[in-house]
Amino acid sequence: MTSGDRETALVLPGGGARAAYQVGALRALARLTPRRAPLPFPILCGTSAGAINATTLAIHADDFRQGVARLVRWWRRIDASAVYLADLSSLSRHGMRWLAQVLVGRPGPSQAASMLDNTPLERLLRRALAFDRLDDRIRDGRLVALAVNATSYTTGHAVTHYQGATTVQPWRRLRREGRATRLGVEHLMASAAIPFVFPAVRVGQDWFMDGSVRQLTPLAPALRLGARRVLILPVGQFNGQQPSPPPPAGTSSRYPSFAQTAGHALSSIFLDNLGADLERLDMLNRVVEATGPDLLAGRGLSLRRVDALVCGPSRDLGDAARPYADRLPAGVRYLLRGFGSTHGTGANLMSYLMFEPGYIRALLGLGYADAMARRVELCEFLARAGAPVCVAPGDDSSGAGGA
Repeated sequence: MTSGDRETALVLPGGGARAAYQVGALRALARLTPRRAPLPFPILCGTSAGAINATTLAIHADDFRQGVARLVRWWRRIDASAVYLADLSSLSRHGMRWLAQVLVGRPGPSQAASMLDNTPLERLLRRALAFDRLDDRIRDGRLVALAVNATSYTTGHAVTHYQGATTVQPWRRLRREGRATRLGVEHLMASAAIPFVFPAVRVGQDWFMDGSVRQLTPLAPALRLGARRVLILPVGQFNGQQPSPPPPAGTSSRYPSFAQTAGHALSSIFLDNLGADLERLDMLNRVVEATGPDLLAGRGLSLRRVDALVCGPSRDLGDAARPYADRLPAGVRYLLRGFGSTHGTGANLMSYLMFEPGYIRALLGLGYADAMARRVELCEFLARAGAPVCVAPGDDSSGAGGA
């Protein structure tokens, strides 16, 4: 692997069940990659469910197709009960403890400080992921670093826990820092701890929540790890999304439900910061092109152009979840209906929790189709990093299988 090859990163933002879309897009990339080729992204950065996807790829960095195939199988087999306690009695018991804690203001057990109990996910990850292989992949040069983002409850800082080569040094910036560590399941659970939905997770002496909450510059960890080319697979739309139609003349829209409020908050957390960071990156690239890196270096500014490619959904993933609402377990269905998650933009909240096989398969298919529609662009992007991609699209001999 040359120094140029080591500067390509894959950024996988969070989004709960929506992260299945990323796996569909990765399956398309795997289909365009020669057999037994290594991971074309030696720098991996993941947040929330995206961190689970990134970790699986990192463990199998010596064989990209195998890593994607493992992800496809994992997501195809998952359902709500494998992620959180979904039966009505568990939901009622956990919800009542959470509500009592909110009303009384008395700290309760950590597992009750949320609407949902996601201990099934922790057990699933411990069985599925062989973290001891990360050292092997770093040692053989297939992996520069794997970064998992979380947010500290104590400081409010965005913390990037990473495991990587000795050349990668920790960093500290305004309200964000990078900590070298040996990654484990606790880091993934911390990164996926959506506030109020899933409980906080303790790592060391600190408690953490979802990494997207205070991640004001989502691309910064990849750049700090040495990336100069970044592929981003978001789980929401940046372009072409149609606003909801206005209410008919003479009528007014409904008062926003809890689900609408929470859905917009989650969309802001998972999407808005990334959009703003991409705009800043484009502006800096224009400055570098107009000024020149040598002149900037003479003024003490070490700015270089960073190529970024975003491959996101061609349709609204919240709206895509609505047809599958009745397939969720009864307890989850009643909970979400009570929150107003089946009306309008309230479906955004439902989509993050929609770990239902039909919806997952739909996202796998959509991600694959969207990426294949842009395969020329994706291949050109990776070719600039020297990645061995773009075998004949008709050769579907990859272990990734059909979505």
